[in-house]
Amino acid sequence: MGLISNYKIFQDKRFVIEYHEGLGTLDKVIAFKLKEASDPNYSPDYDLLMDIRKTSISGKKEEAKKYMEFAKTHKGISGHRKLAVITSTPHHVIFFTFLNMFKIKLPQVMKIFSCVEAAIIWLGEPISVEDANSCLIELKNEAKIYV
Repeated sequence: MGLISNYKIFQDKRFVIEYHEGLGTLDKVIAFKLKEASDPNYSPDYDLLMDIRKTSISGKKEEAKKYMEFAKTHKGISGHRKLAVITSTPHHVIFFTFLNMFKIKLPQVMKIFSCVEAAIIWLGEPISVEDANSCLIELKNEAKIYV
């Protein structure tokens, strides 16, 4: 299965939720991030909740480093924000730990969570936990494939 992804922007809350499912490769993630960044309502400074619990990440340390280089050279991708990543496997944690190691010149603060509630609280509760869970279900049902 390819990577299916979707996002919703809450402009009034300066907040974005992303949902991802399937096999996440570097090329597929970059294609998704470029599509998201081209949305006129998107801002790289909006806080972000990223749900990757249903993904398999093919990347290793080197791909994490390549993604950070991409993010550094594409200013519309990552700004001054908090990034909460919801994970479900040790491999997710390892991969995002590598991302954290290489984010030296990116102004975002990233933290890994295993549940939506803790992530929403850490982000300052831009929306309720119930609304976040409902949004994730909606995003899953409307997700698109990014090749």
